[in-house]
Amino acid sequence: MDEIVIKGGTVLDKSGSRKADISIGGDGNISQIGTGLTGSRIIDAAGCIVTSGLVDLNSHFCQPGDEQVETIESGTRSAALGGYTAVMLMPDTSPAIDSAATVREVQSLRNEALCHIEISGSLSLGGAGDTLSPIGEMSTLGVRFFTHASCMDLSLPFLRRAMEYGAMFDVTVALTPFVSGNGHMHEGAVSSDLGIQGVAIEEEEILVSQFVKIAELTGARLHLQQISSPASIEIVSAAKAAGALITCEVSPHHFALTDEEVRSYKSIYKLAPPLRTRKELEKISDLISRGEVDAIATCHTPNPQHEADLPFEEAPYGGIGLETAFAVAATELDTPMNEILSMMSWVPAEIAGLSSTHGGTLSEGRPGNLIVIDESAQWTPSSKAMASKSKNSPFDERQLQGKVKDTFVNGEAVVLDGEAQR
Repeated sequence: MDEIVIKGGTVLDKSGSRKADISIGGDGNISQIGTGLTGSRIIDAAGCIVTSGLVDLNSHFCQPGDEQVETIESGTRSAALGGYTAVMLMPDTSPAIDSAATVREVQSLRNEALCHIEISGSLSLGGAGDTLSPIGEMSTLGVRFFTHASCMDLSLPFLRRAMEYGAMFDVTVALTPFVSGNGHMHEGAVSSDLGIQGVAIEEEEILVSQFVKIAELTGARLHLQQISSPASIEIVSAAKAAGALITCEVSPHHFALTDEEVRSYKSIYKLAPPLRTRKELEKISDLISRGEVDAIATCHTPNPQHEADLPFEEAPYGGIGLETAFAVAATELDTPMNEILSMMSWVPAEIAGLSSTHGGTLSEGRPGNLIVIDESAQWTPSSKAMASKSKNSPFDERQLQGKVKDTFVNGEAVVLDGEAQR
């Protein structure tokens, strides 16, 4: 590997900001950070930010089982183009990632990935929500994140048992406060106008309250995924202030889109939890600016086109988001760039247990997991041009500002000038 020098940019990491060049050695690690560096390969970062790669805590790829919808290769290509150097794979594959054998199968696919993949395990066998998976056995293979990704209801006794095991094996339990089948969109004026069954936002708040209470009871480390209610975030903040080991994430669509989008009847706006009202969106944006949200996660969920083309109420939930997440955050949030990067890189790396290799402070000897960001770039994403096999992007054809220009994974330039290199 040639020595690479990322030259002329502003280095922004957890420690602060400074003008500096970064040299990546032939071993893929950062060899030097300073000024006036030279090397055999120069990457021009003038006018750009050089920072740690993004880390996603909520990516749904479909391998094994549904490779025609998304694969490790296509999903991580999409991730790298969006600036992600690491993604956490959700376990709702077919079969579900609920055993040591399935963990090993997915681990064997890592050589197909363009970025690092971290594997989460299913809390229950088959994702059915009734029989606990062998958490201890999977944790010995390096699985540190266990979730229930199927949006099915879970009994409180099961959740307590799962969190007790989570605390026993020092892993993180991740839960989404949404139960599928109760409705198709936010319950409110728009759902009433359209005659579509809605989901009350209070349902999420009740679930969050239950999840938090069980985490406090068991001492488990809990990560709440896909929060869409400001009151839910406030419940989490109060629990954290009291000492609970709880973190939470929101997704770009929950601070950038409202339930008014559903008037189009396009299934790309059928998301779980659903898009909320302008009032909730503005409150969530305010809570983000106040530092009460730990992470921004994509919930990248590909759907086959023939299902996305179904009528709104028959279509599956979900939308892809790895290539647009950073730009949506940069465009929509009135938040300093260092705080956006904290929520998209540094803190997610800590939650995923990857802080020694991703996120954090850039320093000599660390793996070259870096990105170059052009804050001034204006662009309009096209789902047809995205690397994902699926095209169900809720941000298709929306004007955005801020784009990842280059992505380096373990020192390899996997994206240059917005183009994947392999």
